[in-house]
Amino acid sequence: MSYLIDVLESCIRGALILYLCNGAIVLKSKYTRQGKYIFFLLFVVWGLWLGNSKWLSIILNGNDPYIERSSIGIVKVALMMIYCFLLMEVFYEGSRLLKFYLVLLYETIIELSRFGTHCFWSLGINAYINWLSEWMLKGKINIDKFTFMINQVENVGLTLLVLLYTVISFVTIRAIRKYRKDMQDVSRQGILFLMISPAVGLAFGITLRCIFYNRNGMQIDFLYDKYKGMYVIVPVMAFLCVLSIVYSTKVYEALMLAQEEKSSLLFYKQQLTDMTGHVQELERLYDGIRAVRHDMGNYIADMEQLLGLEMQQDEAEDSTGVNEPARAEAKKYLYHMKAALDGMTIRYSTGNPVTDVITNRKYRECEKDDIGFDCDFIYPEELGIEAFDLGILLNNALDNAIEACKKCDGRIKSDIRIHSYIKGKMFFIRVENSCNGEAVIYSQDRELKTTKEDEWLHGIGLKNMRSVVDRYYGTMSYEVRDNVFYLTVMLQGKNV
Repeated sequence: MSYLIDVLESCIRGALILYLCNGAIVLKSKYTRQGKYIFFLLFVVWGLWLGNSKWLSIILNGNDPYIERSSIGIVKVALMMIYCFLLMEVFYEGSRLLKFYLVLLYETIIELSRFGTHCFWSLGINAYINWLSEWMLKGKINIDKFTFMINQVENVGLTLLVLLYTVISFVTIRAIRKYRKDMQDVSRQGILFLMISPAVGLAFGITLRCIFYNRNGMQIDFLYDKYKGMYVIVPVMAFLCVLSIVYSTKVYEALMLAQEEKSSLLFYKQQLTDMTGHVQELERLYDGIRAVRHDMGNYIADMEQLLGLEMQQDEAEDSTGVNEPARAEAKKYLYHMKAALDGMTIRYSTGNPVTDVITNRKYRECEKDDIGFDCDFIYPEELGIEAFDLGILLNNALDNAIEACKKCDGRIKSDIRIHSYIKGKMFFIRVENSCNGEAVIYSQDRELKTTKEDEWLHGIGLKNMRSVVDRYYGTMSYEVRDNVFYLTVMLQGKNV
């Protein structure tokens, strides 16, 4: 009967760890179909072996069939954690730190749930045994029936204990999953923060295992027997640790939501800044057009006078041979007129006012810094992609490109090229810019890493670009080759 209870406990625990991992980490592609079942089977087999291995029992206890002290259980806890971690490493994708956190969380919840319920179970079993002893002393039951009932209550009691602590473990894991999103996006610092509460809870469980009981001959000294107050202290401390684990997960989720809201505010602030820049640029162009239109009559009258003066001087040239002052004034006047017109000329026509303003404004910035600029970007009107979204991509991509070109040393020619094309229902944007390839830094997951001091704020530009890309179910990739940075963005059209 005890072996069946061990099988039940191992199966329930295997189901609990799969429930905890679901949504936190994903199975490797080669284990997508049968991976969970194999994981579950291997976990159950290992749990049964730990609980019933004579070989392990001899190593831990020697030839003595009785367990000397409860601290030996720490070894089994450690072996279970190591085995769980190895199973996750084989079957699941994700960082090792995340897998270790899940193993730590799982084992801590099991330990705290068991200790939290064991005291109540112990009180109930002891009360029932005392009641049976009184009945036997009063002659209401004989010794054989007493022994039979003791054996039955042991089996039933162990089954109830297993069911009770696994139910509490399930409720705890379910509460954690309620506040937990996809763990793949959690940063290293976030995982370390989440590990604090489980680590404290496991330390409390290990401490209890060290002092829970000790056997002296045939006498067993239980913690509860020596200190009656532990019947209250142990469950209270255990459940406080469980609550701290759940609450820390909730707090972390709240912090992440607050940071997302802050990122959204910065995103909209950047959008507002870009819109303001677009409006100011359009106002400048329209003001220039109105000014030239207003002064065009004066320009024509002034040129007529200068040309009339030049014709008079040409007639008198035979006698004086001089007409240069009028020509010089006319050339100077034409030069200033050309400069005024160039200031409001749209060099690149992309098919949309928003993208026109952005490309031409970035062109003038590059011209000031002696950076080559080439653009054949065309707005994909037929795909239904919002011009404002493309503006976010172009602004951030070209700002980063200009910044990279400014950091190039004299040996590298600074150039920026932007190109776009349509393929089926997909729209592609490719930005190439010169860069110091050795200065480009990547993080461990091959994400770009800034060299600026304010790393988090600097990353808002890339986050905004990814937000636009995700809205159109697209992709964004980048690479560096021969001191040239290549950014490729693919967006899926809405109207195709």
